Amino acid sequence: MAHRLALSFLLMFCAAIAAAQAIPGRVRVSAAAMSELSQVKVPPAYPPLARQARIQGVVVLNALITKTGDVQDVQLVSGHPMLAPAAIAAVKQWKYRPYLLNGDPVEVETQVQVNFTLSDVHAPSGATGGSLQVSEAVMRPLRTSSVDPAYPPLALETHVEGKVILNVEINASGDVETVTPFTGHPTLVQSAIIAVLQWNYRPYLLNGEPTKVQTSVSLTFALSPESGPQGSMTDSPLPPGSDDESASAPHLPLPKRIRVSAGVAQGLVLTKVNPEYPQDAKQARIQGVVLLKVNIAQDGTVKQVELISGHPMLAPAAIDAVQKWTYRPYLLNGDPIEVETQVRVDFTLAGG
Repeated sequence: MAHRLALSFLLMFCAAIAAAQAIPGRVRVSAAAMSELSQVKVPPAYPPLARQARIQGVVVLNALITKTGDVQDVQLVSGHPMLAPAAIAAVKQWKYRPYLLNGDPVEVETQVQVNFTLSDVHAPSGATGGSLQVSEAVMRPLRTSSVDPAYPPLALETHVEGKVILNVEINASGDVETVTPFTGHPTLVQSAIIAVLQWNYRPYLLNGEPTKVQTSVSLTFALSPESGPQGSMTDSPLPPGSDDESASAPHLPLPKRIRVSAGVAQGLVLTKVNPEYPQDAKQARIQGVVLLKVNIAQDGTVKQVELISGHPMLAPAAIDAVQKWTYRPYLLNGDPIEVETQVRVDFTLAGG
């Protein structure tokens, strides 16, 4: 009996050791997988000196995350020295749900990218959460329902008439979210806003995806014998290039180029040429990430490549390779448009 009991304890002990060995103390997890577990994400404070110097870019960090989801350590991989400290300070305050391996929490190594962008330097993009500006002429055919404004009694009594032009924000579902006056008589503006807030549109498609847009709406209030005592309210088009529009309506041109995320652009890659590892860098055991700003033409060819960050011995090879990449054209409401994005090129030595 004692022998049998000892054997059972021995088997249990061996099983416990095997289970412990099966679960590593730390695993490396992709940035995308860890992003799904993010609970608290503190944005970095833009360094004042970097803002004054108009410095933008991406800071890439290695982060060590504990079993409880706290960020324990952050190391710089690449990025501008004026931006890196703010990125590190922010990421140290991030919090994740524990990463489970076979049901048990483990420590995680991952990479984090922190983007520093000055809002007045790039055009708005539906991919980055802003509102795309679209002309009234383009949005008009997408309108599915509209409500006529009521002619305000005070305007009838005082014989006020004229045109009201409104700035309108339409969400990705096609509903009017906000309406603000651009020009018009104060007695008429409120009635116009109340009506337009009830309008609906078919979603505006950006590369096949519904996106939020800003546009303009023009309403004309008129008093005439034909309209009777209640007056008339007309939804007035704003013809492109008309004197009336250029004099009073907000200028809402379609952008010549928009910025899209690296992930979206990656999905459009047709031809991807791998860089040649520079021999001098290989001999010096230099590894790292090169981040590039890339402008893609309407036909999907790479038009321009600029260095954001990366080792100077690796950057030329990365630029030379990316210049040969080709993409499917990016479509804005069915039409190809130039794109600005970022490309990351990794240089890793085997066994490094």
